[in-house]
Amino acid sequence: MHRIVTLELSDEVYQPLAQAASALRQTPEEWIVASLRRQLVAYDARLRRHFGSVDLGAPTGADNRLIDADLAQAYADAHETV
Repeated sequence: MHRIVTLELSDEVYQPLAQAASALRQTPEEWIVASLRRQLVAYDARLRRHFGSVDLGAPTGADNRLIDADLAQAYADAHETV
């Protein structure tokens, strides 16, 4: 699926953009799309670098027995009211 996005650029932004695109034998539109793709790939790589980097000390997930035990303990705890 494709989407059309219209941008309004000042001359001070468009001229260097056009020059960079021309140097790569691309249209300004092609250069913008390629640049955005590179940035998104880099962003995704930076984000994925942190996957699994936090250790909570106990497994997490949808283990209902552990969730139920945690809830039972929390409900049984005598909370002080202020």
